[in-house]
Amino acid sequence: FTVRMLLGQLIVTFSVKILYKTPIESLVRFKSICKQWYALINDKRFIYKHFYLSQKRFILVNRRDNSVQLFDYETQAISSLQGPTKIQTVIHCDGVEVSGTTGYKHEKLAVWNPFLSQIEWIEPSHSYKWSDVYGFGYDKVSRDKYKILRLLDKSHIEIYEFKSKLWRSVDAALDSCVDLWFPHYQALSINGNMYWIARRKKKGNSDDQREIFIQSFDFSRETFKDKGGVVPFETEFLRVSPDSKLVMSGLGGDRISLLRLHEGEKVEVWVTNKVTYDGVFSWSKCFHITRPDVPTSYCSFPTYFMDKNTSKLMLCCGQLDVKKQCIDVNVYEIGEGDIKKHDVAGFRDRMIYAFLNCYYVYVPSLVPVPE
Repeated sequence: FTVRMLLGQLIVTFSVKILYKTPIESLVRFKSICKQWYALINDKRFIYKHFYLSQKRFILVNRRDNSVQLFDYETQAISSLQGPTKIQTVIHCDGVEVSGTTGYKHEKLAVWNPFLSQIEWIEPSHSYKWSDVYGFGYDKVSRDKYKILRLLDKSHIEIYEFKSKLWRSVDAALDSCVDLWFPHYQALSINGNMYWIARRKKKGNSDDQREIFIQSFDFSRETFKDKGGVVPFETEFLRVSPDSKLVMSGLGGDRISLLRLHEGEKVEVWVTNKVTYDGVFSWSKCFHITRPDVPTSYCSFPTYFMDKNTSKLMLCCGQLDVKKQCIDVNVYEIGEGDIKKHDVAGFRDRMIYAFLNCYYVYVPSLVPVPE
């Protein structure tokens, strides 16, 4: 009897280890195999551990036909996702996405998980606008307590709580001297809090010189926080051009990184120390190459992540096809000594969308849409 129990426990242990490494597309189907697997795959501990172990992918938003696709660079597979159309912005937290949609005004706000086929439409307290800035995170007291942040302007802030399904004003304001830099496209949710690239005038400087830093919003205390850590390079790089880019992403689930592309020949990735609720940021360079064939992006904002297995830079960006007057999307695998190009077959967008984000980093997850 003891041997049988031990064998049973070993089988369960090995099964769980295998399932942790199983792609989410298969896990969704595996729920129907047996009651034990259904219970395991729906267990919160399993869901979050699988999320942390999952490889990042790229979401591609095609504004030509309003389709949303997922590109897996490891398998080169492109799959269609079911969700809202006419997406303008995307922020994801734990694999659940908040998307502003339709036209030049955010007439709708969608919260969705494409792999669970779940979507919830959030009604506004008053009409959504294109200028609204959003954040998505949770209270550290309970990870289930997800919240949406809405900045109508620097002094008019609202929070949406899924428990009450209501918007409420909060006593928080963004410092008047701080400007969020393209917050619709340069926004990041890590460990439940929001982060943006921001600019402000240098303290004690009589000239109009500005410094770049990371502005945060703490969803537990519902307040903006200055995490320090002014970026260690000149502000001249904070501009939008084909040859100079500054892009933010996450690293390892608990750090912020900045990609710096310059003059089509230099690539740098700077990374912070671990993100904590009360800690301040410091920066260190974790990746750097200089070579003549560094890809440039015709679109304003490429996106990227560092592969957790190879430590290579995965860069998704748009190149201009002059003859066809459109933007082709490619993924580049950049190492210290080589650059490998992955064509995203069939994905193409109009030139008029060059100043909008067409692609985002995404980690598929089993986390359900908050109720």
